Amino acid sequence: MAIQLSDLHKLVAEPSHEARIEVAQKVASGFSEGGFSASEKKIAVEIFRLLLNDAEVKVRKMLSTHLAHSMDAPHDVILKLAKDVTEVAVQVLENSYVLTEDDLIAITQSTQDVTVMSTIARRETVSHELSEALLQKSNVTVIETLLSNKSASIDEKELGHIYTSCADNASILELMVKRGGLPVTLAEKLFVAVSDEMKKVLTQQYKLSLQIADNTTKDVRELATLGLVDTDMQTMDIAKLVNQLYQTGRLTLSIIIRSLCLGDMRFFEHAMAKLSDISIINTQLLILDQSNNGFESLYKTSCLPMELFAATKYLLKVVLEETSYGRYQRNDFRQRLANRLLQDDAARKIEYMDYLLTLIQNIARDAAPVY
Repeated sequence: MAIQLSDLHKLVAEPSHEARIEVAQKVASGFSEGGFSASEKKIAVEIFRLLLNDAEVKVRKMLSTHLAHSMDAPHDVILKLAKDVTEVAVQVLENSYVLTEDDLIAITQSTQDVTVMSTIARRETVSHELSEALLQKSNVTVIETLLSNKSASIDEKELGHIYTSCADNASILELMVKRGGLPVTLAEKLFVAVSDEMKKVLTQQYKLSLQIADNTTKDVRELATLGLVDTDMQTMDIAKLVNQLYQTGRLTLSIIIRSLCLGDMRFFEHAMAKLSDISIINTQLLILDQSNNGFESLYKTSCLPMELFAATKYLLKVVLEETSYGRYQRNDFRQRLANRLLQDDAARKIEYMDYLLTLIQNIARDAAPVY
């Protein structure tokens, strides 16, 4: 398909947008098919630059459609099409490899158009950096589109941010499960929050049935165990209960955190004493010594996961304050605890706090009131 200067002259003189669309289609398709000589390519590029300023959207849309897959299209032409109105821009935004990584990130950062951002999120290749720019917009539709694109590269940190910010959005959690390739720690958190159908998917993908599924079935047993520790229970009996749990391998992080969430400082103290092999008196002193790293030393000795230390320390601080340092417990303790966590924005500010909050939510749903 030959192209001549007469086509350029016709384009300049032609008042009909239908005729300009015909020229745009002829030139753009011929250019994309690679049938032009070097001189014809130069003429075609000049035609494209003229068409970029055409007042008729249909003309520019036709140009975008035909040049979106061309690797030879001039960068300035493609970039201007990408910054055009949404109807024109979407074709090159989703398909053109002439656009650079910097182009796409800059367009993402400068727009609030959900269609534009979602189109970029559907690209065949989406890098870590581009994914991060898209996720920073915090738009649910864009997040869903990005998660649905398995070719999009999303690092562990960003996946964690998605979970934290969208923990109450069942659709997004389901997309995270279906996407696969999740860190095991995130898969464990999702297991507690998603539907039974998605639990099965996680079990198959990450073989969580032995660990997480089993832990889930232990929830009621742990809460029942803690229910035995009432205000009349003797210290010796608490020590005996803790020792029995330890001997049977049931003195877990889960039950220790649950005791805190119930405001049961006596069980918590005996559990930490047992795990650390330190006397109960010294354990109590170390628990109260948060400013001078006493509790941190106790926690390290207990061999509990260090990645959860900051969240556990914060939770302990709140519990100590709300129980007057373990001396008594208000009947609205769990509501006061929930209010403090919300007020402090703990889930966002403290690493792994969202994991501990899962246990707290389960307790708030399942446990009987403690007075």
